[in-house]
Amino acid sequence: MPIYQNTSVSTNKLIIGNVKLEFASVGTTAGGTWTNLGAGIVNNVNHNIEKYDVQAGNAPDPIEGISNETLAISGELIEYDGLYFASAMGGVITLSSSSTDSSIITAGGGTDITPKAFKITNRRIVSGTTRETVIMVYKATFGNGPQITLKSDNDADPVAVMPFEITAKLVATASVGNQLYSITKW
Repeated sequence: MPIYQNTSVSTNKLIIGNVKLEFASVGTTAGGTWTNLGAGIVNNVNHNIEKYDVQAGNAPDPIEGISNETLAISGELIEYDGLYFASAMGGVITLSSSSTDSSIITAGGGTDITPKAFKITNRRIVSGTTRETVIMVYKATFGNGPQITLKSDNDADPVAVMPFEITAKLVATASVGNQLYSITKW
């Protein structure tokens, strides 16, 4: 028989299921206009820090701090939309033409990447009340161009996936201060 270290779990504190991943221009507020990147899965959201310490040699380390920090987001999309990709990637690829059902993107020769803001939203219903957890990423770029993992036509799940990595860096603006991300839970 198992022994439980905690006697209960607060279901209001759980984040269940996956999220909606949206992007907008840097500086867009949570209530602003965002574009949904489409169906897929966000696998990881990781706050990475690089520490430093000042060493005295004959005494305990007097100072410890953070020299650099980033936020890494990884996942896979299954919906392909050239218009959204070109916009979210901020210059890595270019949209040549687009209509409701078709698009042409081109790549190569780009020199500048325009960072984007990203909003990650988890929504669920608890006892008839909507609960949201929102991660606001203030300034980030894709780590590489479009990636497409193709599958066999005979695969049980033949839909191609598009893995992605997004890396956020600190942003200093009057509206958010010097921040990397924020997590808000309602």
